[in-house]
Amino acid sequence: MNGLINLYKPSGISSAAAVGKVRRILGEKKVGHMGTLDPMAEGVLVLGVGKSTRLFDYLAGKRKSYIAKFKFGYETDTLDKLGTTVSKTDDIPSVDAVLNAALSLVGKQSQIPPVFSAKHVDGQRAYKLARSGADVNVKPVDIEIFGVELLFQPRMDEFVFSIDCSAGTYIRSVCRDVAHLTGSLATLEYLQRTSSGNFKVSDSVSLENLDLLKGGAVIAPQNIIDIPRYDVPDRFKSDLDNGKKIECDVKEKSLIFCGGIFYGIGNSVGGALKITTYLKDD
Repeated sequence: MNGLINLYKPSGISSAAAVGKVRRILGEKKVGHMGTLDPMAEGVLVLGVGKSTRLFDYLAGKRKSYIAKFKFGYETDTLDKLGTTVSKTDDIPSVDAVLNAALSLVGKQSQIPPVFSAKHVDGQRAYKLARSGADVNVKPVDIEIFGVELLFQPRMDEFVFSIDCSAGTYIRSVCRDVAHLTGSLATLEYLQRTSSGNFKVSDSVSLENLDLLKGGAVIAPQNIIDIPRYDVPDRFKSDLDNGKKIECDVKEKSLIFCGGIFYGIGNSVGGALKITTYLKDD
């Protein structure tokens, strides 16, 4: 089996646990996710199956979108509702103050990830150091927020946003920063990833449906990866199959086809075709 799955990860399990469940459902050992999603969060989790696990570099860095609920009045050590409350406040900002703070974060910036995150600090995961009680100094990372929209306000102290951002953006940190800009505190109480690159929540499949669909839920990588296509002339098919040199002038990374068969991703290196990510089914 070889391809991609647009999985709807449920809240309450880690991305690694979701991968384990998919392995058991499909009976495939080689399954991996293309960018983690926090245990509390739900929504789009892109998985690679078989050779398509090699596509991490092409998929993990894609633009993401979320729906998030910020609850004001307290902050936890993890910056989400699963953590331990470390600070409280009675200062709940106005709708205008919250919206203006959120909009001020649109653009490129340096963001400090949560202490409880998978970032590496001195060769160890930050969350492991935090759990041990150590002082954790997480370095800022460059991210970009493309757009923020206030969807509705369920209660006076709750704000639900739609957020469009770059890969690597922590919505928990966005929640913290919005609150601090208003002189208040807030914690992320709900998070749904609604898209990851070309993968949309409307097209995702639950674990229950995956159990019914099995391989029918696996998407061929050439149908979803957004890069140009290059067709090697059919007369070179034997050379391609046997690893012989084929003259080629395609400069950018492209989906390589020959005789209607998808071989993988490649480009010209020194005037010859080089398939850097081989994906052809054996």
